[in-house]
Amino acid sequence: MTTINSSLSIGLSGLNAQQLVMSVIGQNISNVNTPGYSQQQVNLESSFEIQTPDGPMGTGVKADGVSRIVDNYLNGQINDNLQQQGAAQAENQGLTQANEIFTDEASNNGLSAQMSQFWNAWQALANNPSGSAERTSLVSAGQTMATTIQQKYSSLQSIQSDMDTSISGAVTSVNSIASQISNYNSQIATMEAGGNSANDLLDQRDTLMNKLSGMINFTSSQDSLGRVTITLGDGNELVGTSPNGQLTTVTNASGYQDVAWSSDPSTPINSSITSGSISGWLNVRDNVVPGYENQLKTLSQQVIQNVNALQSSGTGLDGSTGNAFFTGNSASTIQVNPAIVSNVSLIAAAAGGDATDLISGDNTNAVAIAGLQNTLTMNGNSETFDTAYNSLVSNVGTDAKNASNNLDQQTTIGNQLTSQQQSVSGVSLDEQMTNLIQSQSAYSASAKVITTVDQMMATLVSMVQ
Repeated sequence: MTTINSSLSIGLSGLNAQQLVMSVIGQNISNVNTPGYSQQQVNLESSFEIQTPDGPMGTGVKADGVSRIVDNYLNGQINDNLQQQGAAQAENQGLTQANEIFTDEASNNGLSAQMSQFWNAWQALANNPSGSAERTSLVSAGQTMATTIQQKYSSLQSIQSDMDTSISGAVTSVNSIASQISNYNSQIATMEAGGNSANDLLDQRDTLMNKLSGMINFTSSQDSLGRVTITLGDGNELVGTSPNGQLTTVTNASGYQDVAWSSDPSTPINSSITSGSISGWLNVRDNVVPGYENQLKTLSQQVIQNVNALQSSGTGLDGSTGNAFFTGNSASTIQVNPAIVSNVSLIAAAAGGDATDLISGDNTNAVAIAGLQNTLTMNGNSETFDTAYNSLVSNVGTDAKNASNNLDQQTTIGNQLTSQQQSVSGVSLDEQMTNLIQSQSAYSASAKVITTVDQMMATLVSMVQ
């Protein structure tokens, strides 16, 4: 049989519990727009039972802490998606820039049009092999083509430099975030060990882990004190219970930055970085753009070699031979021979001979060089110069489109996961208002219990008197 005092204690436990519940509801409502905030709830449970002549009876309600409403499996999926999104975003950034280099191909300013103008200038010279105007136009067409090749190659190198700068900046950010996560680990462990709730700290740490996910791939685990361990793709810990690891960048043979551990700077870990923005930037810098550069270099080298071979074997208006039309040996160095720029008579339209009248009327060599436009000289003698270049432009466009589609896909998946997360962890004002009304009613009922018990006690006292 319960006593009046025990009934009073039960009512008081209800008041205290509902006060805490309403306080947590207020915290939820006030953080409805706070990024990274997870809804919290009070864990209520019945107080221990006591044995009475009438059987076991409860002693009220108690709050067994305040917990976050989170789905750890869903959070893990979100982190995985953020890693994929980071890589897709970085690759899309680089490939969009690459595609912009070749967007002028639809106009007369494109390299394809300029190559055609160069071959046409040789044909025009073939029609009038001694013409000064035709020779000057040929030099101008060659200079324009060479300059455009250099500019496009330089623009591709600039993308690599941009990616390299982004990698260095991201490594600095990774170290900073890792340090902050480690600090939160210490604070969380201290609070949890003292029996206190570290919910807000856990939210803030999760937000940092989301940022880290966007930069580099990692796996994580959590110990009994709430401390998280972050392990990178090579198996080494960035954040752990032991002294934290720290990344650095080291200049490689190509002049770009490799990612390595500060404790072992001579061993790059680029190959183990498989997602996150650093992965995307590394891929664009070291794989994708160099492929475009190699195609442009090969094209330039073949143009230089084939044109120079015929030009050097032919004879100029002044009877000279052995004069190369182009100097340089690649996309970054190709230019019209300065000697020919100063003296267009050196252009070898003729196949050869000593008589001036024969040389001035001989267009054999000019015809042969103009014919290079339709000769299968590229990719194992399977493509023309124009076809090879158009393949390069097509490859860049396709890669850029694929990168954009991949980013859209990863973003869509991310939005879906975030929506699911919000349905679990996000604060719903309608739900909180309903909970508040329920808690208020429970509080009022507990107060009514205390008031009733107080009246009962007053009745008993009056009876005794």
